Parts: sequence; structure tokens; C-alpha cells
Amino acid sequence: MPTELMQRGAQSSDSEMLPQDPPPWFVRTTAWLLISIFAVALLAAIVVKLPETVACPFVLVPLGGADPIQSPRLAVISRVSATVGQAVKQGDPLYVLRSDEIRGWGTEMQTLGEDLRTHQEGLEKAESSYKSALEIKTAEIAQAESEVAFREKHAASSRELLNRLEKLTASGSISLVEVLQHRLDAAESEKDLSVAQRTLEQVKLERQQMEAEHARLRTENLAEIEKLKMRLGALQGDLEDSKQNLLVIRAPYAGVVISQAQQNAGSVVQNGQELCQLAATDAKPRAQLTVNETAVPKLKSEQRVRLFFDAFPYQRYGVVNARLDWISPSAVATPQGQHFAGLASIDGTELTKKKHLALRVGMGGEARIVVGQRTMIEYAFEPIRQLRENLRN
Repeated sequence: MPTELMQRGAQSSDSEMLPQDPPPWFVRTTAWLLISIFAVALLAAIVVKLPETVACPFVLVPLGGADPIQSPRLAVISRVSATVGQAVKQGDPLYVLRSDEIRGWGTEMQTLGEDLRTHQEGLEKAESSYKSALEIKTAEIAQAESEVAFREKHAASSRELLNRLEKLTASGSISLVEVLQHRLDAAESEKDLSVAQRTLEQVKLERQQMEAEHARLRTENLAEIEKLKMRLGALQGDLEDSKQNLLVIRAPYAGVVISQAQQNAGSVVQNGQELCQLAATDAKPRAQLTVNETAVPKLKSEQRVRLFFDAFPYQRYGVVNARLDWISPSAVATPQGQHFAGLASIDGTELTKKKHLALRVGMGGEARIVVGQRTMIEYAFEPIRQLRENLRN
């Protein structure tokens, strides 16, 4: 009997330690709440649409385009002193080229200097000859004008005398033979006047032709002189940056290296071949996109672009909105491989609102192009759809 009492006491103490079952109303309420939350979530996944975006890297380039930095000679790149996105000051070295042609620049400079002096002396002699010829031709014109004035007076006097003689002939005071002789004299005066006028016109035409020819030759000589001066100036600048067979290519102004066609030392570059592209730092920017080929079918002009800058975390500074302007019709070859290029313009009001960001050419980050809208359920089934397409292919 005492043993049974002890067992019952132990069972009652164990039941008191076990958790109590919740009341039925609480279970029902919790179940309906979970079902409602699931239904709302499912409805939101079906109804609510989220923007579908395509992500790609971008870099800010000047709106008016960048300036190419070219090799002035056939050379080998000895050293690359700049990288893409690097800000450079005016006169900073970009490349160091090695070429045997640089040794002959001194001789070439002397030859160009002699050609320049020859053209300048020829121009001075031509100017002196032209002034002398113009003075002679001006004197001939003055003489011809005097001759025309004299012949006009002589012809007028002959006509007046002839008219008087014809009146006297009618009264019988002068014979007809004398009148005929005066008529011949008047005709001769008219002929001389016509010859003098043609001579004056001819001399004026010769002067006009001489002036036109002089202007043409002067323009050609001045153009040749300017060309020689430009070549001499460029050669002098190259000689200042050259030592033995090495030539330093420097930045012509403060800017940012946008792209590099030559990135490795030892590469051979031809005369005029592009080395890199430089853009002024104070230029108005626009975004240059590097788009993967799988995203190209989804893109079209006027789509909204959100720019996330590496230099400005979007959690603190936000994003910059832009508009897609252009997508290249074919792939573009770059040292990094094949890709499609795109351009997105930043509205002026956006630049004003984001003035505190101090956007500069050369900054980069990630661009997200809004190509449409998709529901959350579509995003959830996207891996299954891609798997089916892969199995189908």
C-alpha cells in the first residue's frame, strides 16, 4: 500500500513537470494566421512585380569623346606608365617608346629648318616682285585711263565739228568732199576710243589675274610654312622628351586614361597607331557600358539605367539614374575580349542633384539596366526554366 501511494505521487509530479497542451482556440488561431500569411505571401508573389535588370560594368567617359594618344614613330613599347582609370596631370608620362628612328630626328629637324627658311625667303622675294609688278601695272592702268579720257574728248570734238559742217553743207558754204573727210576723221576717232577702252579693260584684267595668282601662291606658301612649323614644333617636343633611342609620350593635358590599346611592354606599334585614349577630367560625363552578349536581346534605347559607383556606396549616397542611348550592332574587340558596347546619358538635372558626388570622367562601377518587370514567382521558377532550356539544347 505505501508503495502504490509512492508511485501515484511520482506520476503526479511527473505530469506537473511536462508542458501543458495549448488550448484549442490558440491552436486554431495560430493555424489560421499561418495560412493567412502564406496566402498573402503567395498572392504577393503572383501579383507584385519587381523590376528585371541586366547588370554590367561601366565607366564614365566624356560626352564629346576621348582623344587618342598615338605613337609618332614605328617603335617598341619599353614601359607602360599609366593604367585604365588612372588620373594624370599635364606632362605626366604615359608610355616610353624605343626606336632607332629617334636617332635621326636631329638631322630631320635641320632639314625641316632649311626648308622653312627657303620657303620664307621665297615668300619674301615673291612679295617684293609682286609689289614691283603691281606698281607697273597700276601705272599702265593710269596711262590707259588717260588715253581713254583723251580719246573721249577727241571723239566728242570730232562729232561736234562734223555736226556743224553738215549744217554748213546744207547752205552750200562747204563742199561735200570736206564733209566726207571730216566724217572719216570722226570715225577714226571713235575707233581709237574703242581701242583705248579695250586696252584699259585688258590691263585691268591682267592686274586682277596677277592679284589672284599672287593670292593663290601666297596661300600655298603660307600653308606649307605653317605645315613645316607644325612639324618642327612637334619634332622639337619629341626631342625634348627623347634620350638616345628612347621617347617619352606625355599627357597633353590633365585627364583620365579611359582605355588602353597597348598594355604590355615589348609590343610593336606602328606610326600613328593608337596607344590609349585620354579624356579631360572637367568634361561632361556619360556612361560607357560593357554588355554581355546574352543580355543584348533584352536591351533597347530609352531604357532606364541605374548607376552604382564603386567610389560612392549606394547605401549612403544612392544611385545615379541614366537613360540607355545606344548599343553597338556588333561585338567590339578589346584586349579583354569580345563584348558589346553601350552608351547611357546622364540627365543634367540628375548631375545637379548629385553634385555632391563630384562625378568625374574615369569613375566606374556597376550599371543595372531595367529591361522589364517580373513577379517573385517567376523569379522562383527561373532556375527550373533555365534547366529545361539547357536540357532542350
